Amino acid sequence: MPLETKHLRYAVLTADTRSFSKAASVLRIKQATLSRRVTNLEHRLGIKLFERTTRGAVPTREGVPFLDSARRILSDIDTLLANARAIRNGDAGELTIGFCSPLTSGNLRLAIVEFQRRFSGVRLNGIEGDRRRLSHALQAGLADLAVVTGKIDEPGLNRRSLWSERVMVALPEGHELVARDRIYWTDLRDQSFVLSSQDPGPDLLDLLKAKLAEPGYQPEADTQQVSRENVIAMVSAGWFLTLVPESALGVTHSGIVLRDVHEATGQTRIDYGCYWRTDNKSPALRRFLNLIRERYPE
Repeated sequence: MPLETKHLRYAVLTADTRSFSKAASVLRIKQATLSRRVTNLEHRLGIKLFERTTRGAVPTREGVPFLDSARRILSDIDTLLANARAIRNGDAGELTIGFCSPLTSGNLRLAIVEFQRRFSGVRLNGIEGDRRRLSHALQAGLADLAVVTGKIDEPGLNRRSLWSERVMVALPEGHELVARDRIYWTDLRDQSFVLSSQDPGPDLLDLLKAKLAEPGYQPEADTQQVSRENVIAMVSAGWFLTLVPESALGVTHSGIVLRDVHEATGQTRIDYGCYWRTDNKSPALRRFLNLIRERYPE
């Protein structure tokens, strides 16, 4: 019959308190019960752990190394249980977040910073990519959560609306529109645009076409297989303009001015949402979603 952890605890606590009565009081059991279980342990081990005296219980020479080993075993078990409890509660473990926008500023960065402040024991991983890549990462279990613009039309996924970001036009420093108090979509009608094929580029292109398209007219705009950063860098050469979400404000671009784009009702905004697998039971994911609900109520 294997040794039970509780019997090791009885013996170690007796050694630490040097008293059967004190150990029994801490454990909230009868002294006779504790003494009998320690005696049974000694019989099973074939060694005497304690010298019983009127002054208490003193570990024997043979008992000292056993009690030291038992103390280390119990410490390791307690650590394992604490770690398991932390993972179960979402206070430890890992969380992988997929995203399509820069993390240098914006609501996602703020949410991640706050999550790390509250749950420093959780290791955060990131995957950057377009919706297609992030959708595959979710389905393959490589990502717990994906924060994107637009929609992911895949079965087995939950979605929650998050926040919106202002849509901004990137202009060369010397561009005539820089001097305008406000820039409206109609001011962009005769401009050429290039957007990155990386998300949210395609969504911004759809928005641009929806705002500027008229019967017999289509804006001069397209996407290229170039990173967002390189598209913005090329704007400074005066080749074209581009659109970016406000999270791009976290990066300094030489020779570039970012300005809000307005419409009749105010600043134009683009919506973000998050997706996760319905069967993902990760406690860390649950913690992050609770934080999102707290900071960004629907």
